[in-house]
Amino acid sequence: MKTKLTALVFTIFGILVGIVFTGITLNLSAGKMMVKEMKSPYGYEKTIETIVERINAMPEWHVVTVYDMNSEVTKYGGKPIGKYSIIKYCSGKYASEMLIADDRKTMGAMMPKAFAVYEKTDGQVYVATSNGAVMGKLFGGETETLIEKVSLEVEGILRFLNFKYSLF
Repeated sequence: MKTKLTALVFTIFGILVGIVFTGITLNLSAGKMMVKEMKSPYGYEKTIETIVERINAMPEWHVVTVYDMNSEVTKYGGKPIGKYSIIKYCSGKYASEMLIADDRKTMGAMMPKAFAVYEKTDGQVYVATSNGAVMGKLFGGETETLIEKVSLEVEGILRFLNFKYSLF
């Protein structure tokens, strides 16, 4: 009887430790899981030009706008942040599929999609974007399916960076 009680206590303790460990791990890695950052092989302007050309070359995709964030920030009272642009882009096809259903209209808060292109203090240029693999899993159902389709096309746009979405 004592052996069964000891086994039960250790089992419960093990499950609780596992839950706590999983929670801590997710908390520490959530930021890196939600946003992917890739080093660009090109300079700042060439990276932006390449991304814009690749988006506009994709059927049904287009660049909505490119924001010079340094200009925007300094114009409205902030300190200079260096070379930093946000490329907003959209697919009419996927946007309509996502937003046509009432239960998915809230997804418009995350649209259009965006890439951040920036130069760090070491002079290296990076591209950051939301992680479609993780985002899809968070929503599930038809939303997940649509995000997966979009993610495959985004991977094509960023192929020059050898980019592939992953859960981690």
